[in-house]
Amino acid sequence: MKFFFNFQFLSATTRLNNILRLATLAAAFLALPTHALAQSSCPEDLNFDRVVNGADTMIVMNAFGNCPASPASCPADLNGDRVVNVNDVFIVLDAYGNCPGPVTTITSVSPPNQPTSGGRPIFITGTNFTSTSRVQVGGINATGFQFINHTYVTAITPPGAVGLATVTVTTAGGTATRVGAFRYFDSSWYTVINEFPTISPNATVRQNIIATGFPWHVRDNSSQIEMLLVPPGTFTMGCNAFDLGRCHSNESPRHQVTLTRAFYLGRYEVTQAQWQARMGNNPSSFRGNPNRPVEQVSWNDIVGFSTATGLRLPTEAEWEYSCRAGTTMAIHQSRPRPNGSNSTVYLYNIAWFLGNAGERTHAVGGKDPNGFGFYDMSGNVYEWVNDRFGSYSVGAATDPTGPSTGTRRVLRGGGWVSNSDNCRSSIRGRNDPDFRFNGNGFRVARTP
Repeated sequence: MKFFFNFQFLSATTRLNNILRLATLAAAFLALPTHALAQSSCPEDLNFDRVVNGADTMIVMNAFGNCPASPASCPADLNGDRVVNVNDVFIVLDAYGNCPGPVTTITSVSPPNQPTSGGRPIFITGTNFTSTSRVQVGGINATGFQFINHTYVTAITPPGAVGLATVTVTTAGGTATRVGAFRYFDSSWYTVINEFPTISPNATVRQNIIATGFPWHVRDNSSQIEMLLVPPGTFTMGCNAFDLGRCHSNESPRHQVTLTRAFYLGRYEVTQAQWQARMGNNPSSFRGNPNRPVEQVSWNDIVGFSTATGLRLPTEAEWEYSCRAGTTMAIHQSRPRPNGSNSTVYLYNIAWFLGNAGERTHAVGGKDPNGFGFYDMSGNVYEWVNDRFGSYSVGAATDPTGPSTGTRRVLRGGGWVSNSDNCRSSIRGRNDPDFRFNGNGFRVARTP
C-alpha cells in the first residue's frame, strides 16, 4: 500500500510539472472569452482554432473554480462535474493535437432529375463543405466543382445510367452520403422545344417546373406530339359552386389530391394527322383539316396507339390537375379572367362547345390556353383518361389511379356537342371501353 501511494504521488507530481511547463509556454496567449462549444466533435478545443494545445490549457487554468449556474457558460468544465480543476487540465492534455474535421452532411440535391448525358449543374446544400470538397454522383466524380460557402456547393454531373443515383460529398472531415437523392432519366424519346417555361400561372409554378430538372416543352420523337411538363402539386378535385347549375353527384365529394411526380401531357388533343401517321387510318367523322382532333376512337383503340408510341393516357387526377392549372373555379383561365371564372360567358374564350362550335370539331389550339399552356381542355372533344369510372373517396388521396374494378372508363372536359354546364373543369363522363363517338378523342401523357 505504501508503494501504491508513493506511485500515485509521483504520477500526480509529474502531471503537475507538465501543467506548469505548458502554462509557461501559453503565457503569451491572451485569455480568450469562454462561450458555448462550437464543435462538439472536439470539445477540448476551447478557442476554436481546430487544435488542442497550450492555449486551451491556459483557458482551463484561468477558469479554475466552481461553475456558474448555466452549464453553457462553463465550457472549461470538460468532465461535467460543475468544477473546473486539474481533472479538466488532464483531459486537455490527453487530447493534444489537431481536431478531427467537422461532420459533413447533405440536406438536399437540386434539381433531383437530369438526363443520362449529364453535363448539367446540380446544387447541393448541407453542412461543413470546404473549398477542397469532392462531389460524386453514382460513384463517378463530378466536374466543375464550385464552393459557394460551407452550406452550399455546385458541380457538373457526369454521364450516368437511367435510375436513382447516390450523391456524396467528401471533405477532410469525412464523406456525406445521400442515397437515391438524384435520378437520371431517359432523354432519347423527345426533342426539346423550350427548356424553361415561357408561360406559367405564377412565379411559384414556374420555379416548381424548373426545380424538377426536366425540360418544360418537348416534342415526342415517335409521334411528333408536343408535350408540356406538369410539376408535382396538390389541388382540390371535384365540383365547386358555380353559376352553371348544380354539381352532378359523381363530381363529389370534393377532396384533396397530391401528385408526387412530374409528368408530361399533350399540349393539344391528338390530331387526325398524328393518329394516321402511327395507325395508318383516320376513323374521324369531321375531316377536311388534319389538325382537327381525331374522334371516333374507343378507349381500346387508344391502347394500340399507346403501344405504338410509348405514350399513355393520363389518370383522371392528372387530367383535372392539368386542366385547372391552379384555378379553383368552374372554368379555367382565359385572357379576360387569369384566375378562372364561374361564368359561362368566358367559356367562349377557351372552348368549342354547343354554343359556338357549329356542330363540328375545330383545329386544335384555336382558343385561349390555360395557365399551364394546354389548349382545348374544355370543349372540342371529350377526352378519354385511363381510370375506370367510380365514386370519389371522401379522404385525401395521393397519386390516385381510380377503382381497381369496373368496366366503364372515364371521359373528361366536354366537347363540341356539350352544353356549357358540361364543359367545366370537374365534369365527368363515362362509357364502355369499346364505345366510339364523333365527340370523343384523347390527349396523351408520359412519365419521364
